[in-house]
Amino acid sequence: MTSPAPVRIEIGEAGTRSVALLGTGLIEKAADHLESESGRFFLVFSEGAGPAALQVGAALAGRVAADIAVEDTEGAKSLAGAAMICDAALSAGLRRDDALVAVGGGVVTDMAGFAAAILLRGVAWNAIPTTTAAMADAAIGGKTGVNHPRGKNLIGAFHPPRRILIDPGAARGLSDRDWRAGLVEAFKTVWVTDADASARARVRISGLLERDESALLPLLIDSVAAKAQIVSSDPREGDRRRLLNFGHTLGHAFEAASGPGALRHGEAVAWGIAAALWLSRRRAGLTRDAETQALETLAALGPFP
Repeated sequence: MTSPAPVRIEIGEAGTRSVALLGTGLIEKAADHLESESGRFFLVFSEGAGPAALQVGAALAGRVAADIAVEDTEGAKSLAGAAMICDAALSAGLRRDDALVAVGGGVVTDMAGFAAAILLRGVAWNAIPTTTAAMADAAIGGKTGVNHPRGKNLIGAFHPPRRILIDPGAARGLSDRDWRAGLVEAFKTVWVTDADASARARVRISGLLERDESALLPLLIDSVAAKAQIVSSDPREGDRRRLLNFGHTLGHAFEAASGPGALRHGEAVAWGIAAALWLSRRRAGLTRDAETQALETLAALGPFP
């Protein structure tokens, strides 16, 4: 059976525009969708994304100039990690008309995108997220970077990928904890942007918990479309894009205070959302029904408030 045509969502402004393609079977057809002026690619991937990376490598048959393995952990998301990608790419003969392809979670897409931003003063890159968090959020919007001892994502650049391939099948190997934590980012985006999409997402909760890809894909389409609209109107986070930080102010604090690896990013954001809802009801007039509805969704997604 032929897979339906992927959904195409454009993100950003002319000259810095990304195109996100969402659909089943996209990874097997990566060669039809990824962009490189020279036709050569430098594949950056994590061990956890191995199956997807192998599929991408097979799809690009003979066009991969180098395979660059990185750790998909917050501890590895550093200047040293980005430098390792740069060293490997330059040693393999990277040219300005080549392109990187990042296959993995948010750490991989953030680091590879940052490396692409600084290599030869900027080369093209493509993203193939393999976690629900990266599909819904991290790979979308052009923010790239690494962590610093003083805080998360303090060193980086706005450098959007040319193409983002979002194939729900790439997330099959995720642990249940990572699957659910990543969904928090998708719900966060529809909560702050689109009441109809939020209602559709609530209806799909049972399918999402059963890891039904036919439930995941519509949620991702709604979430990416909503984020694309915000990012396109505010590409450098000067104003409206701050909406997407819902739950992140305290979430980042919880993540840092809990220690390395204790909380998934989505879990920390869930607790941050709960705190923001509490403050909003008491200080800004948020209704109890709205607060309860969001908290019930978080409770269904995992061990959250």
